[in-house]
Amino acid sequence: MISRSGFLAFIRSDMKISEADLPDDSPSIDMAYGAAVEWVNFYLICALPNLYAVAVYNLAASFLVNYGSEDVFSSLRESLSLNNLQVGVIESASDNATSASRLVPDFFKDLSLADLQMLRDPWGRRYLMIAQQFGSLWGLT
Repeated sequence: MISRSGFLAFIRSDMKISEADLPDDSPSIDMAYGAAVEWVNFYLICALPNLYAVAVYNLAASFLVNYGSEDVFSSLRESLSLNNLQVGVIESASDNATSASRLVPDFFKDLSLADLQMLRDPWGRRYLMIAQQFGSLWGLT
């Protein structure tokens, strides 16, 4: 089952963020965890109970990285280029000598700005990989 202390352990182990950089009583932790608990569809626990906690903790980590006010997140956002606006995916690129193109799956057409932002960090991508398996019920198709 999920808990704030479980998310805190996730921050320390998976995200590798120390207590010196992010104190245990940081309001950013409560904001990110609370938002993720509200955002992740609770019915996921019926379908895949083991992945429910993974989904919540990864989404909370994505929220933490994108919205946390501590200095550690400013540098993390900079290193992941999260502050640079990108509102889509590359479909084609070329110059005089080279060319490249990627197939853009149909589900990308229905992504919200929040979904596109989640794709930019590893924790958001993990959350979306889980949520997408359940179709439009989760906001993704």
